[in-house]
Amino acid sequence: MSIINVENLTVTYDKIVALEDVTFKIDTPSINIIIGPNGAGKTTLLKAIMGLVKTTRGRIEVLGLNPMEKSFEVRKLMGYIPQRDRVMEGIPIKVTDVILMGIATKREWPRIISREDLKEAENIAEFLGIKDLMNKTFNQLSGGQKQKVLLARALISKPKILMLDEPFNGVDVISQYSIMEKLKELRKINGTTILLVTHDINPVIELAENVMIINRRVIAFGKVHEALNEESLSKAYGGGRIIFAEGKCYSIIGDTHHR
Repeated sequence: MSIINVENLTVTYDKIVALEDVTFKIDTPSINIIIGPNGAGKTTLLKAIMGLVKTTRGRIEVLGLNPMEKSFEVRKLMGYIPQRDRVMEGIPIKVTDVILMGIATKREWPRIISREDLKEAENIAEFLGIKDLMNKTFNQLSGGQKQKVLLARALISKPKILMLDEPFNGVDVISQYSIMEKLKELRKINGTTILLVTHDINPVIELAENVMIINRRVIAFGKVHEALNEESLSKAYGGGRIIFAEGKCYSIIGDTHHR
């Protein structure tokens, strides 16, 4: 079953084409990794699916809803971690309150937090192994801890779709692995559909069910062994090699090595 349908999508900013004639379908449940060079339109694609940027042409449907017409309703179906999330910088906000933002921002006024909401925040924090952080100040946490808190904020509303934009920037390897294991559980147990944007496929290649390679257009989209090849890498990055070693696939793009 397709949960996201995109047809002939074009997005322009001040006559600069960010996305051009993009077409694909996302099935549910699934884990989909989106890669491409800087400026390829990866973040713009996520924002377009949520109805946060104006489209020039094309059609998007999320569970049958048009996000440009039903943006609030569509965003209630989603959890989102943006590429740069500066949560109340300089303000001593507690982790519990950050997590609860994930519920409050999806409600009409007045945005009242109930005891049930607090219990759900505790449950999500326990699931992610951060319950001991709930009374700490968010800005005092490490990069890995912050990212887990932001994941908790995205999950507390029990979204059908989880959108992650560069979630491993500034995150230590152990925390990366921990987060990936939780993403696998969400897909398996809750049937969550995940879209994860990354510049480095190395940490997430074994997590991926599907890989999308974009550079304003969709270069390739499909199962890892179908989409990730030297031809698609060359079209997206201007070059690239695929190496198989010890039963694993490695892509080499420029000076960066990707497993």
